[in-house]
Amino acid sequence: MKELDVPPEVMLDNDAIEFVRFWVANNEDHVSLFIGAFDPPEDEPRMWGYIMADVAKHAVRGMMQDDPGRGTPEELMAQIEAGFFERLKQNPDLSGMLKGAN
Repeated sequence: MKELDVPPEVMLDNDAIEFVRFWVANNEDHVSLFIGAFDPPEDEPRMWGYIMADVAKHAVRGMMQDDPGRGTPEELMAQIEAGFFERLKQNPDLSGMLKGAN
């Protein structure tokens, strides 16, 4: 398994919270999520949107650092947005359950 490093700043914060882990194994998505962390609970969908947006921004920054000739930040973000909306339209067979749920 290829695991990413935890950022050093996170290791220095005893109150840090991990919200998502995402893997591809055997050509399938595998996800671990911290659901129920937001208060009030009705804010949770919007907050997950913020998390996904922040991940997209970091991905663009990382791609620019990896290869500045890859495109402009705006072009890369447009490609991420297109992939996001394309994937939302697909109907994958999702499985799994919330840990601790009945």
